[in-house]
Amino acid sequence: MKFLLYTTTYGKSGSIQLHSPAFWLPALIVLGGLLFGAGQLGYLWANATAVAAAPTAPGGLWQSAFKEQKQEVVQARDAAQDQLNALAVRLGQMQAQMLRVEALGQRLAEQANLDKSEFDFDQVPARGGPDEPLAEEPMSGVAFMRALDDLALQIDDRSRQLEVLEQVISQRQLKHAMSPSGRPIRKGWLSSYYGKRTDPFNGRREMHKGLDFAGQMGNDILATAAGVVTWAGKRYGYGQLVEINHGSGISTRYGHCEKILVKVGQRVKQGETVALMGSTGRSTGPHVHYEVLKNGRQIDPARYVQAARPPAGG
Repeated sequence: MKFLLYTTTYGKSGSIQLHSPAFWLPALIVLGGLLFGAGQLGYLWANATAVAAAPTAPGGLWQSAFKEQKQEVVQARDAAQDQLNALAVRLGQMQAQMLRVEALGQRLAEQANLDKSEFDFDQVPARGGPDEPLAEEPMSGVAFMRALDDLALQIDDRSRQLEVLEQVISQRQLKHAMSPSGRPIRKGWLSSYYGKRTDPFNGRREMHKGLDFAGQMGNDILATAAGVVTWAGKRYGYGQLVEINHGSGISTRYGHCEKILVKVGQRVKQGETVALMGSTGRSTGPHVHYEVLKNGRQIDPARYVQAARPPAGG
């Protein structure tokens, strides 16, 4: 193939043959340069695109994963702190329960007059034994919380048992305190027994329905049991009389008083001074006429005086 070329400048013509090396060799060089330039441009464009996309490439994924792990660590730390706070509250509750149980135990030991060396709640019980390695696995958190719950239930159960025991002891003590016990005087002597005797005024054999305790004028007269005063004043034959109801159909009388120190309706304790010894009413000298009544009938007070301990104030 041949191309003819014309120029107007010089009015000459020329020709180019395509199969001639003088044509295709430069053309190949030019074409190769264009292809090489296009490849370089493509490489530069791809590299720029990769750089622009770098934040979402592997580096960005690492940053996102690190952020998620950090959030998980914070959440785990908060959950652990919540568990510690709950455990601290539980431990405080158990400590309060233990203090309550110890207080009950100390009170019961005092009420029952137990040996303090055997029931000393201020000291940790002695424990010991050989050291044996355990093959068991370490306790898990769930097992630990379950053990705490079981221990709390045991503490509650022991506390209820101690409360019931305290009520039983208190009722026994109350019953004992409300039962006549001991002599109605601090100083003096027994001058007349319960039963038939020769009346000091008319010389006839008559029934004496109490015990007479003689002493000095103004000596204390003591309540032999706790109760409520039902009489405090003059009464025929008794002079100045104090009568105390102790419940369960039991009451006591204290006659011939010089001065009465209590009022009707007043509660009195065992061993409390209720009157002063005198010789009012049908009496030959300072003494207290002491009677014990059961369901309104006088009974022999001797067994209450002899079988029981002296009043607390004696």
